[in-house]
Amino acid sequence: MSQWKWCVQGEDGKVIKGWYEDDSNWYYLNDEGIMQTGWIKDKDGSWYYMNEQGSMQIGWIQLKGIWYYLEESSNGYKGKCYIDCTATINGKEYTFDKDGNMLDNSLVSDKCINFIKSWEGFSATPYYDEVGVLTLGYGMTGDEIKDLSSVTESQASEMLKNLVNNNYAKAIKNNLDSKSISLKQNQFDALVSFAYNCGIGALFSSTLYKNIVTGVRDKNIITSNFQAWSNGGGTRLEGLYRRRSREADMFLNEDYTGNI
Repeated sequence: MSQWKWCVQGEDGKVIKGWYEDDSNWYYLNDEGIMQTGWIKDKDGSWYYMNEQGSMQIGWIQLKGIWYYLEESSNGYKGKCYIDCTATINGKEYTFDKDGNMLDNSLVSDKCINFIKSWEGFSATPYYDEVGVLTLGYGMTGDEIKDLSSVTESQASEMLKNLVNNNYAKAIKNNLDSKSISLKQNQFDALVSFAYNCGIGALFSSTLYKNIVTGVRDKNIITSNFQAWSNGGGTRLEGLYRRRSREADMFLNEDYTGNI
């Protein structure tokens, strides 16, 4: 950015007010010509967010745990916060309230996402796992990581949440709905965690799932059904056994204790 002045003057010597572009960055100057930071409301009633350097932000931002979306396209409203609307962004539908807060339409709970994260671990850069599968973020291996060379933790968390909801939770809910089965949140979350690790096909074909949809809730049976999926190469793996046991605790006792 070129030399910044808190009060910018035009060639005529007058203080510039309102929007000001400098080195491809947009700034907003109040009636005294002073650069603004944080949320600002334009004369048309639209809201924009300026970072600590006063630069207008675009795309997804998270402030105090709340997600907002600021228009990325140069369509005359670049930087405008999405408010009181439903919009499709990068192929996914999002809803925003009257304050611009993204509403959480997740099928799984945040506790479930944190549980999965505790077992998967985080990698900011791609790596090949023990069986040679390219992996990034929190155990992500599909098209969602294609052409990505790195991710931040917050980006990986959002990607994981979208992946779990769209590729696993929806399929499980649709299958349960087709059988007129309603589960508690912790019970549903446990099945989603299992499916993320073992696969949707494995869940639907398992004795565990068959017992659950027929109403079996016996502690020993359900725990044993979860733990049956603890083998790798014909041998029980202690890490998988612990994860399955924790998922059983989540299902039976609402205990979301992760990999500690």
